[in-house]
Amino acid sequence: MNNILNINNLSIYLNGKILMENISVDVTRGDVILLSGANGVGKSTLLKSILGLERDSKKITGSIIYNKFGDILKLDDNTLQDYRSSIAYIQQKDDYSEMGNIRVKDVFSECNYSHSGYSLSASEVNGIIDEWIPRKKDNTRVFDANSKPAKFSGGEQRLLSVLSVIATRSDANLLIVDEPLNNLDFANARNISNMINKVIKENSEMAVIMVSHCRIFPFITKEIELGKNFAREVQSNIVCYNCFGQPDEKGFYK
Repeated sequence: MNNILNINNLSIYLNGKILMENISVDVTRGDVILLSGANGVGKSTLLKSILGLERDSKKITGSIIYNKFGDILKLDDNTLQDYRSSIAYIQQKDDYSEMGNIRVKDVFSECNYSHSGYSLSASEVNGIIDEWIPRKKDNTRVFDANSKPAKFSGGEQRLLSVLSVIATRSDANLLIVDEPLNNLDFANARNISNMINKVIKENSEMAVIMVSHCRIFPFITKEIELGKNFAREVQSNIVCYNCFGQPDEKGFYK
């Protein structure tokens, strides 16, 4: 069975008003989907609904079928948590400002533990950072295991959020990404594109659903436009803009 996720006749109501209705989307193994649509149409709400997040704040009808768990709209709280832990999810906003003395190692360990039941040492975290993020010109890391995210710039926080999910859940069958390039400069935007490209090349079973207003990703295989009462595949050729440079033949930026 190639389908990983089936969204069938999904309708979402917020405060008694219809946000979207009768939306159907099929996601198969190897799909890398760009979810597009006008601002406010509900792209982030749809991603959160797939995760079963904010269930009490909205009414949802229809079904969201994930291959290993069935209809996630019918899962009890414990099973729902297991489902979420099996998926790689990068949320839109980063907020490490209240974390005080929490270190990068702690962020990685928490993410890895919820997925695999295993905490990471500082040396293991530094090894992950070296594998996924190129060092700066002076051969120092962008951040290391003992760095404090509360002191990071917005771009460094975003880089940490993306890396901590992708590197610890690279075996997931589904990666959901909401605006991965927020607050990033050119170099780190290229780094994040390369991270996503790396994980999908190493895990051919993985499917990706991404919301992004920036079209620098050379690995997108399908664009689905979301409207209030439709989700339709865009039939025109997918264009990768080269405003951040030209990727190589495998889709990686130098």
